[in-house]
Amino acid sequence: MESLGIIAGGVGLCVAGALLWSVWRLHQELSRIKREQSYLEQKVNALPGKIESAVEPLRIHTALLARGQGVSDTLIRNGQLYHEISGSEAARLLSQPSPSSDVFVLDVRTNAEYAKRRIPGAKLLPVEDLEMRHQTELPGGSAHILVYCAGGDRSRLACDFLSRQNYANIYLLKNGLKGWTGPVEGDSSGALIQILSKSRISSPSKIS
Repeated sequence: MESLGIIAGGVGLCVAGALLWSVWRLHQELSRIKREQSYLEQKVNALPGKIESAVEPLRIHTALLARGQGVSDTLIRNGQLYHEISGSEAARLLSQPSPSSDVFVLDVRTNAEYAKRRIPGAKLLPVEDLEMRHQTELPGGSAHILVYCAGGDRSRLACDFLSRQNYANIYLLKNGLKGWTGPVEGDSSGALIQILSKSRISSPSKIS
């Protein structure tokens, strides 16, 4: 009888262990399902914002076309609000002798940065003053405007803003002034000061 009790106890422990293992596996599966559900809910909640971001350039371009302003077909196809060009492309854009390339160069850095080093002929309008001053200090919406800052972050904000203010021909200088390959001017425009070495003083020749 005692052996039967021991066997029954062992079987009971095995059954209990199997039940605990099944409960643990079920808990893990439920946790996985909840994580996946949460992830899917986040994706669904973010979908309207993504759709709005994708549609916004098309709405802005349509409004510009309705106003009679030309819009680059490249921007429309790519769903972009403005062009992004490299330093060498920007230099070529400024050097092209066509009427459409009469480019207004906009510097959105600080006064100190502008005084130190800038693209020749650039207009200074700090990004924090852009909203209040763009209507009186920038050309009309059909103008070609090249926007730059030190590294590209502030100029991107400026391009985002201007593209929503009926400016159809905005060019962002990628990497800012760091990526510029053309000439510069300013207090530290890169001019080298050459220091001439002193000429050696020849010793008097000895009389043989």
